[in-house]
Amino acid sequence: MVREILLIEDNIMNCELVKDTLEMENYSITTINNGSDALDILKSKSFDLILTDINLPRMDGIEFMSRAREICNNCSIIAMTSDSKTKDGKSFQEIGFDGYIQKPFKVSEFRQYIRSLIGTCLE
Repeated sequence: MVREILLIEDNIMNCELVKDTLEMENYSITTINNGSDALDILKSKSFDLILTDINLPRMDGIEFMSRAREICNNCSIIAMTSDSKTKDGKSFQEIGFDGYIQKPFKVSEFRQYIRSLIGTCLE
C-alpha cells in the first residue's frame, strides 16, 4: 500500500533532500512551498503524514497546523525545524504537533522516524 505524504517546505534544497529520501522508500510525496496552498490541497486529498517546515511564506507551519486540524483532525502533522521549541518556549507537541524533526537531520534517522510513524509501503 502506497503511503501518501504532504511535504511543506520553502527551501528548495531541503525539499529535494526530503522528497528524494522518501521516494527511495517508495512513499508518494506531494510538495508545496507554503502553508496557504497546502491547506487547499488538504481539502481535496488525504495524507498518511504531513511534514511541515515552521518558517514558511504566507502562513507559517504553526498556523498551518492549527488550520489543518479543522480540516482533518486525525492527521499526523510533524514539524521540521532547527528550533527545539516555539518562540514562546513551548514544545511543538504542546501546541498540537504530533512530533518534530530537528534540522539538520541524519538521513538514516529521518527514514527510521518516518517508518515508525506510518510504516513502509510494503506493509
